[in-house]
Amino acid sequence: MKQVRVAKVRQVFAYSAVGILALGALTYTGYLFHLNLATAGFLCLIVLVLLSSFGDMISATVNSVVAVACLDYFFAPPILSLRVSDPLNMLALATFLATSLGITFQVTRVRREKILSDLQRKELKRLYELAQQLLALKPEEIDPPHLLTLFRDVFSLRAICLFEHKTAAFFIVGDPRYDLEARTRMGHLTGEDSDDSLCRISIRCLRVTGADAGTMGFEWPDSDEFTPDSLSKLETTMLRRVQAYHDASQAAADERAQSLRIMLLDALAHAVKTPLATVLAATGGLRMTDRLTPDQAEFVDVIEAETSRLGSLTTRLLRTATLDQEELRPRLQLVDVPELIAEELSLKSQQFVDHRLSFVDQRECVENGCVDLAGVPADPELLRLALEQLIENACKYSPSGSTVEVSTGALGDTLAIRVRSRSQVPLEEHSKIFDRFYRGKRSHEATPGTGLGLDIARKIALAHGGNLVLEDSKEDQSIFRITIPVASKER
Repeated sequence: MKQVRVAKVRQVFAYSAVGILALGALTYTGYLFHLNLATAGFLCLIVLVLLSSFGDMISATVNSVVAVACLDYFFAPPILSLRVSDPLNMLALATFLATSLGITFQVTRVRREKILSDLQRKELKRLYELAQQLLALKPEEIDPPHLLTLFRDVFSLRAICLFEHKTAAFFIVGDPRYDLEARTRMGHLTGEDSDDSLCRISIRCLRVTGADAGTMGFEWPDSDEFTPDSLSKLETTMLRRVQAYHDASQAAADERAQSLRIMLLDALAHAVKTPLATVLAATGGLRMTDRLTPDQAEFVDVIEAETSRLGSLTTRLLRTATLDQEELRPRLQLVDVPELIAEELSLKSQQFVDHRLSFVDQRECVENGCVDLAGVPADPELLRLALEQLIENACKYSPSGSTVEVSTGALGDTLAIRVRSRSQVPLEEHSKIFDRFYRGKRSHEATPGTGLGLDIARKIALAHGGNLVLEDSKEDQSIFRITIPVASKER
């Protein structure tokens, strides 16, 4: 900073010295030719205007004062004296000083604005050239070293540095005279923009959608003015473009992976159903021979039941794969809910032999009618899948030997199915348990799982126009309630 001030003072002295020499030469010539005050003043004013076209305001003021002194001493009577005998001459000198200062001020201001305009025009030209080169790049071709090289070459920078917040990586291009990387790191830590005119270094923080994206450091050449804001905005724009490209690529990849997953599951389901149908046909043929012993007939019954169950599980697998798709639409038909619940409890009682599973009908018929559980419009496979998830969770997270109760009730024209178990969901997890892949802290230690069960069950309820909620969770029990809209039946 001290060196900059010294250079500024030297520049003022240089401009002032040139002006004093020019005015001295003009005064000496005018004195030899015996010019009057008016003529000498006019010539001095022209010289001052010419001097102000390359000097600054300080040197112009010094030159104006020197010109007034020369006019007073050599051209205003009494000559060779700083006294002024005629008041009109004093007025003329004062008018000259005011006029010269006003003119030089205007000329200096216009010249400064012209310089600034030229700098802005030069900056815009460079920015336009840089923007053209950046826009010509494909998103997959954009990498930090390439971008920094373009910035350095177009703006003739000594060096440029970029710190990426996401990867915590530093990239630097050029030959810095100072520790540009350390200054950029410090700018990232403080989160503040800064300019060092002595070292000619600028630090700018980059933000994309309000979040920190990184920090850039610029080391400028000695001949150029600082233009860090425009460059940082261009870099931020490129970061946004790259981020948007990666987001779009990730979304497209996720969509392709999802489509591929559904295709694989669909192919698997159809591939499994074919041999299952063959097994069922073969067991049916065995039964028709009428040559089976009672034990053999019992084995055939088991084979048929388990084969049918495996076919049902295969269908559910395929339906589960489509739950994340927007086109999920329940295939509604009239479902006998008590029968469906009984079938599901029968299957689960074989899987969870250490639990007691029960069904309770808690409907209360009111004056206008009651819910007809034998004719509920629902998708039987989806509803069965939702119940399966709730019952399995209730059995997994409740103590061995406890009772899991499934009950039905009515909430107006809505069927409510409750699954009650001796388990507890911590209060801080109530808002998270329905999130995809979320598993509570106790769940990680207690039992294996994927964290998809409640998410799938809620999607099914929402697809039917209902909902799935945690109705109650105390120290000794938890109640999950799934609701489905139904029509009431007159008594």
